[in-house]
Amino acid sequence: ITPADCNTIETDAGVALDLVNRHRRDGYVFGLFRVADAHELHFGNSTVLYLTLDVLETECSVLSRRHWESCEYSDTYPMARKITSQSCILFSSQDFGQCKIITYTNHLLKQPQLYGFNCTLSPVPPDLVECKDCPVKLEALEVTEQHKDIAEKALKKFNSEGNHTNNFAVDKVERILK
Repeated sequence: ITPADCNTIETDAGVALDLVNRHRRDGYVFGLFRVADAHELHFGNSTVLYLTLDVLETECSVLSRRHWESCEYSDTYPMARKITSQSCILFSSQDFGQCKIITYTNHLLKQPQLYGFNCTLSPVPPDLVECKDCPVKLEALEVTEQHKDIAEKALKKFNSEGNHTNNFAVDKVERILK
């Protein structure tokens, strides 16, 4: 195993992240923030790529099948600054995380395949965001009937006020703003 080529890894990481997003059936598309680590194993006409990527959650549902580069990042929350002794680091209140990805590429076929991945995502800790009046995102780990009722009432109003040929219904509550 050797370190990956710094000149091409950004492209390879983008392809790998797109494979992960296409595989997922729940949540929002991950966008590439930076490549944290990249190694590769060459054997014959094949390469196995081991990636650790820092990712940000976009506003696109994975069900949209949009490429991560075409998705917008949340502007619901303003960017907040956290000053450290050495530099200024920007934090946003959208979810961020890390994906460990393994891809396999047969160079004769030139089509990378997703071998495996594990992504962990979490909201920016509130103590890092210096914005007193900003809304706080709560993860709906267990959606209550109250959350679903509120969403159903909002959609009922939307359906009655809109001039749509179809009505919308709540399928799943994924995010809650407090």
